[in-house]
Amino acid sequence: MTPGPDLVMITNLVLNGSLRVATAAALGMITAGAVQAGLGAAGLAALLAASPGLFAAFRWAGAVVLLGWAVLAVRRATARVGAVAPAPTPEATAVPAPATGEPSGRQAFGQGLLCTGSNPKVGIFLMAFLPQFVPVGMAPEIGVPLLAACYLALGLIWLLTWMRLVHRLAPHLRSPRVLRITDSLTAVVFGLFAVRLALGG
Repeated sequence: MTPGPDLVMITNLVLNGSLRVATAAALGMITAGAVQAGLGAAGLAALLAASPGLFAAFRWAGAVVLLGWAVLAVRRATARVGAVAPAPTPEATAVPAPATGEPSGRQAFGQGLLCTGSNPKVGIFLMAFLPQFVPVGMAPEIGVPLLAACYLALGLIWLLTWMRLVHRLAPHLRSPRVLRITDSLTAVVFGLFAVRLALGG
């Protein structure tokens, strides 16, 4: 639930799309987290931790995905150069229109799924972190899935809260200049996380 690619993607989708597509992406992220937790419980996380070559391959694949999104963000920022904000109208002030080319709910869900699912550290983190908090006397095979469900539920609440906050601020953030800055920052964040993931940081 710390700032990272997921939060950047959600912010960008709210500003360039709508709450609907951002919610779909958030559900994709939580689904990916649940899948990684399940695979971790099944032993895949331990396998990745014990197989540096396989883990590196997953890291590089995730880095390529993030780098691709960084390039797309740069292209959006470049396309906004010279754009002029439309004249304000009462309707536009009350409910600012999203940018054209908004992804479908299914596409946004897939983006969220890929954003979280392409980072193998998620499953490894959950399997290393959660077992420490299993209550005494509870079987790990029951306690860990319950804690994972609670963790993912809190993550979804945090994402939904964040997107509502961004949506409230959207009327002040949807000018071409601000969107260009947002896209540029998105590209920088995705690029930095791609390098960090590739280098194993």
